[in-house]
Amino acid sequence: MKYLPYKLPSVFTVEKLVTVHYFELSKNFHYPPEAHDFWEFHYVDKGSAISISDGERILLNHGDILFHKPMSQHQILTDGAVAPNVCVVSFYCKPKEMPFLEKRRLHLNAEERGVIKKFLTEAGAAFHLSHSDPSAHGLTLRENSPEGAAQMMKIHLEELLLLLLRGFSAPRLKPTAFSISESFDDPLVAEMIGFMQQNITKSLTISDFCRQFSYGKTHLCTRFSSVTGKTINTYFTGMKISAAKRLIREQNQSRELFSRISELLGFSSPSYFYSTFKRYTNMTPSEYFRSVHQYDFEEK
Repeated sequence: MKYLPYKLPSVFTVEKLVTVHYFELSKNFHYPPEAHDFWEFHYVDKGSAISISDGERILLNHGDILFHKPMSQHQILTDGAVAPNVCVVSFYCKPKEMPFLEKRRLHLNAEERGVIKKFLTEAGAAFHLSHSDPSAHGLTLRENSPEGAAQMMKIHLEELLLLLLRGFSAPRLKPTAFSISESFDDPLVAEMIGFMQQNITKSLTISDFCRQFSYGKTHLCTRFSSVTGKTINTYFTGMKISAAKRLIREQNQSRELFSRISELLGFSSPSYFYSTFKRYTNMTPSEYFRSVHQYDFEEK
């Protein structure tokens, strides 16, 4: 019997990846316009940003994505009020023309956001990604990067394009409160994280969680770590550091800033905040401030 194999066609083929950035931008970020012969998309994970395409200003809120076709002049900037997190990815793709994506703002649904999260996870494992330097025009491979990470990135990027094509003629989901940031299905863990968010300025102990949720220490700690992969204290401290980074990006000067942030977020002392920040980010607060404000415009 003769077998008749079916050749799998490709609607989109991502040929080369040029850059991958996950920027934590300051509120006054400004970078000059550019144009190149490959595709680029801007995806806002937190906050909002302005994406300009051939002179047209398009506001992107969290969960929104905008594609820039080859040779279109484009840039991204912030509005002086919000310090957003923005994912910028550029790539060569066949076919070169994708009319359904040109200058069209889309809001990603949960499945599409999940694909971007998987793409960024592979990218972070394979390459050294910049959080604040848009002048990086290439990718630097990590030593001992996971086997097949580049192929996984290609698969996820092509998957995103296919999902967007399928949903082009269908109604898009309305914005939700979630982005590619973490969210968990376990209701107790979700409530615990909400409790952390409501008390981000306080120094919570495990006893505080036990009183709030009427469970013993062992049950809460075990359940939280099994769902999140982190201890309660580690997760809460990480949340505080994320809040500190946002506050640093929203300020224009660093004098006494770190002491104020340390006090605001309930750290026991500025020195403890300083050491904790460096442990979580591999940068001091001052180094982080300089990195995110290097492309600021002057406030009038």
